[in-house]
Amino acid sequence: MPKFIKSAIKPYELQPDFSSNETYKNAVKKFLLDRAYRNLTPNSITGYRAYLKALGQDLESWGLSYLEIVPTDLTHRMINNMMDQGYKETTINGRIRTCQQFYKFLFEEEITETNLASTLKPIKCPQTTIHTFSSEQVHSILQQPNLNTFTGIHDYAIILTFLDTGIRVFEMANLKLSDIDFEQNSIKIICGKGRKSRIVPIQKTCLNHLRIYIQERGNQKFDYLWVSVFNTPFARFSIIDMIATTYKKANIQGVQGACHTLRHTMAKLYLLNGGDPFTLQYILGHASLEMTRHYIELFSSDIHVQHQISSPIENLLSDLPETSESEVIFNGHGYEA
Repeated sequence: MPKFIKSAIKPYELQPDFSSNETYKNAVKKFLLDRAYRNLTPNSITGYRAYLKALGQDLESWGLSYLEIVPTDLTHRMINNMMDQGYKETTINGRIRTCQQFYKFLFEEEITETNLASTLKPIKCPQTTIHTFSSEQVHSILQQPNLNTFTGIHDYAIILTFLDTGIRVFEMANLKLSDIDFEQNSIKIICGKGRKSRIVPIQKTCLNHLRIYIQERGNQKFDYLWVSVFNTPFARFSIIDMIATTYKKANIQGVQGACHTLRHTMAKLYLLNGGDPFTLQYILGHASLEMTRHYIELFSSDIHVQHQISSPIENLLSDLPETSESEVIFNGHGYEA
């Protein structure tokens, strides 16, 4: 594992004591070890660990063992406590999903007689606002890197790749030279969200700038695509910082600046340029069409404008004589309304 990526898993931390006297910490260790065996990402395991630590603190304040609680302690007591303390809906649901998986694991391992979280359900979240960039803002962002320097060539290639492929920031950080296929015009995402791989198409303009960047990159001791000026892999947090700095230079206002905004912008422009939702779902690595449908709903006003341009009827009948508002065309004959 590269030095610049810190693993959330330390083997000596996960090894449980398989004695008959189960403790909460021991049960958590066994659960996290199971997640590691299932090949979950370090970030996922870190999230589980944090949420289960918070649950342990709740259990301590209630004076209860994790085996003594009843379902309502989770469905009402835990959730109400978090809501009273002003936790965000996403944080509450993160704890809920962790409890679901944790108590399901305990039940399957016969540590508990029942699944104490079987009635636990995520709470409804308000519709998330998805920010995208306008065409003018995209042009302004692309004008910021100085293409006369290695850093500028490097940053420009990253931004273009975000906009052409819509990949996630951790997928960008983990790209290898060997993942770029110039013959097939594609990038291979070896380990995307949910540990799923996919092939993402990439087009001529972006490929050309990737070639320029790779030539400037030169030979390195590692296969990671993105390299810093210190000849070290360009880590995820460095990409995030670079993007934020670029937005600031471009004087982007009124739009929440993040790497994911480039991903949302790619999705919007792809749909407006005639791309189909099923292909977009695959390119973005969505497990279902739900998020893609969400994009379509959010961009409905833009799609209405696009429909005015691409309307089949307007284009098919554009060569026919114009009809007055008081006249209706029916079966090729004109009738007065």
